[in-house]
Amino acid sequence: MRNLSQLSINVFRGVLALLLLNLALTFQNRWPTAGVRWVLEFSLDLIVLLLALALIIAWRGPLGRWGRGLLLGGAVILVLGRYIDVTTPALMGRAIHLYWDSQHVPQVAAMFLDSVPVWQWMIGGLALLVGFGVMIIILRWTLSTILAILEQPVGRWILGGLAAILLAAYSAGRLSVRLPTEHYFALPVTPVLVEQVQLTLEATVLRNQGRIAVQPPLPPSNLGRLQGGDLLVMFFESYGALVFDDPRFAKPLTGDFAALERALEQAGWRIASARVESSTFGGLSWLAHSSLLSGLRIADQGDYRELLATDRATLAQSFAAAGYRTVAVMPGLRYPWPEGQFYRFNKIYNAEGLNYHGPAYGWWAIPDQYSLHRIHQLELEPVTGRSPRFIFFPTINSHAPFAPLPPYQPDWSVFDATVSQGAASGATGSVELNERLDGAALAAAYIQSVRYNLAVVGGYLRQYASPTTLLIVVGDHQPPAIVGGRDLSWQTPVHLFSRDPALLERFVARGFRPGMRPGSEVLGGIEEVGPLLLEVLNGANLDSAALHPGYVNQRRP
Repeated sequence: MRNLSQLSINVFRGVLALLLLNLALTFQNRWPTAGVRWVLEFSLDLIVLLLALALIIAWRGPLGRWGRGLLLGGAVILVLGRYIDVTTPALMGRAIHLYWDSQHVPQVAAMFLDSVPVWQWMIGGLALLVGFGVMIIILRWTLSTILAILEQPVGRWILGGLAAILLAAYSAGRLSVRLPTEHYFALPVTPVLVEQVQLTLEATVLRNQGRIAVQPPLPPSNLGRLQGGDLLVMFFESYGALVFDDPRFAKPLTGDFAALERALEQAGWRIASARVESSTFGGLSWLAHSSLLSGLRIADQGDYRELLATDRATLAQSFAAAGYRTVAVMPGLRYPWPEGQFYRFNKIYNAEGLNYHGPAYGWWAIPDQYSLHRIHQLELEPVTGRSPRFIFFPTINSHAPFAPLPPYQPDWSVFDATVSQGAASGATGSVELNERLDGAALAAAYIQSVRYNLAVVGGYLRQYASPTTLLIVVGDHQPPAIVGGRDLSWQTPVHLFSRDPALLERFVARGFRPGMRPGSEVLGGIEEVGPLLLEVLNGANLDSAALHPGYVNQRRP
C-alpha cells in the first residue's frame, strides 16, 4: 500500500512537472497587455528535449552538475525567448531584432526612470526580480523531477516513447494535409533563437557595408515652384493610416478631420493627401526621418549607421543649395545628438534651445504647440529681408503612452510667458504605469493626441503661417500594436497644405488627392517623399524679387 501511494505521488509529480514545463513554452500573449495566457498545446521544444535527454542518459548515464546547470540555463533562455517572441509582435506590431533593439534598452529605461515615480519603478523592478526568481525555482524543480524519472529505465522508456510518438504525430501532420495533428503543437522557440543569431550575423560580419554608399543621389532641384516660400516638414509621431482605415479610430476622428478641412478652406488653405509605406512600425521614428531626408529606405539601425558614415547629400542640403536656411526643431532631443551633423542643418533647436519653462508633460515635457510657436518667433516671424526657411519638426506629444497630453491653447500668445515664468497651466500630471500598459486606455489617449495634433496644425495655419508657406505633415509610423492591433499595414498619411491651388495640382497629378482623406492607393515608400518634393517643386529660375516676396503675415482668429 505504501509503495502504491509513493508511486501515485511520483506519477503526480511527473505529470505536474511536464505540464508546467510545457505551459512555460506554449503560452500566448494576452493582448492588449504585456501579460500571457496559457494554451493547451504541445511544445516541440520540450518533446525534442525529452527524447534527447532519454538517449543521452541511456548512453552516458545521469547528468552531472554542469550538465544540469546547462540544462537549466537552456530552459530559461527558451522561456524568455518564448515571451519575447509572443509579446513583441503583440505590443509593437513587428518581430524583434535582438541585436538592434537591445541597444535601445538604456534609453527606454531612462525614460521610465525619469517619468515614473521612484517608488513605482522600484516596486516594478522588485516584482521582476521576484518573478524571475520564482521562474528559476519552478524550472529547476520541473527539470529535476523529469531527470529523476529519466534516470529510471521504466521512466526513460515511458517519456522517451511518449516523445517519439508525439514527434511522429507532428511530422505526419507536416507531411500530409489530411492529418490535423500539426495544429495541436505550438510554434517552437528554438527556430526563433536560431533566427536571432542569423540576424545578428547579418547585421555584423555578413553585412554588405557598401549598399548605402552606391545608391543614386537625390534629384537636383531649384525649388522654383515654391517661389521663395517657406517649407515646413512636420513628422507627426505615431500618426498611422489606421486613423482612416480602422473604424475604432476613424469614426471618432471623422468630425475632427472634416472640421479642420472646412476651417482651413475658409481661411484660404487647400489640402492634398496621400499614403506612403513607412520604413518602421510602432517605434524607431528616426528610421522614417532619415528615409525621408536621404531618399533611401532606412529600415534598421544598421542601415541608419551606414547612412551616417557616408557623405550623401540630404533633403536639407538640397534646400540649402537653393538658398534656404535649414532648421531642425527637436523638442524630444534631451541628450547630445552627434548624428545630427550628418544632415548639415544650419541650426538645430533641441529641448534646451527651445527654452521652455512651463509645466512638464511626462517624459517629453514640451508641448508641440509651444515648439511650433517658438520656432515661428525665432525663425519665421521676420517675413522680410531674410532667406526662406526649410523647417524639419518631429512632434513628440503623440508618442506612446500619449499622455499626459498638453491642453491646446486657442490663444497662442500664452506661450510667450513660458520662456520666462511658466504659464499655460493645465498640466495633467503623470500617468500610472498600469494605465500605460492597458491597450484600451492607450487607444483612447492616442485618439486625443491625434486631435491635439490636428488642432495645432489648424491653429498655426490660420493664425501664423505666411501665405507662401508649404506645410507637409507626415506620419512616421503606425502606433504600437498594443494600441491598434496586430497585422496592421505600415502605411502612414501624408498631407500637404498650401494657398497655391496650382502647386497642389502638381502633387495631385503625382498621386495625391484633394482633402484630408488619402486614397486607398499607396504612393510608395516614405523614402520617395523627398525626391518627389524636389521633382515637383523644380521649376524655371525666378528673379530675386519673386524669390523673396515682401508680404504681410496675416493673422486670423
